[in-house]
Amino acid sequence: MKNEGLGLGHRWARRFSVSLLLFSLSSFFLFSCSRDTVCDTPFGEGATIDIGMPDFAALQNVGGTVTVNRGYKGIFVRRMGYGEFVAFECACPGCHEVRLLPLEGWEGGVLECPECHSRYETVNGQPLEGAVSGCPLYQYNTHFDGYVLTIY
Repeated sequence: MKNEGLGLGHRWARRFSVSLLLFSLSSFFLFSCSRDTVCDTPFGEGATIDIGMPDFAALQNVGGTVTVNRGYKGIFVRRMGYGEFVAFECACPGCHEVRLLPLEGWEGGVLECPECHSRYETVNGQPLEGAVSGCPLYQYNTHFDGYVLTIY
């Protein structure tokens, strides 16, 4: 004898709860930080800065860092040598809509996402172990004429 206790109402409720679970899981992955295999971090317009200005005085020394309010979520700039600078987009490669922040105690050497806690090196933009996305930070080109740094 078949179990006739499972009527149409019970089957509908079970299908509805499975559908709701699948929708919830897909929404979580769609709207949260992701493990993208395609590195498509958004970026924005570059900047031109005079490192002699007080806001950028840290860039007068090798190892100095500043964050410029340009790009998509900001541009993190580090002076590597006399005429050498690196500039990275501050948008998290995993979350996209979240701005990376310098990790305290690391003297500008690491940027961290406050949402997914992914960390990235500021020398080469590479993700550190445990980053949600395996993608590096978007790197802007730079040109320094001895006074003005152009980021593009």
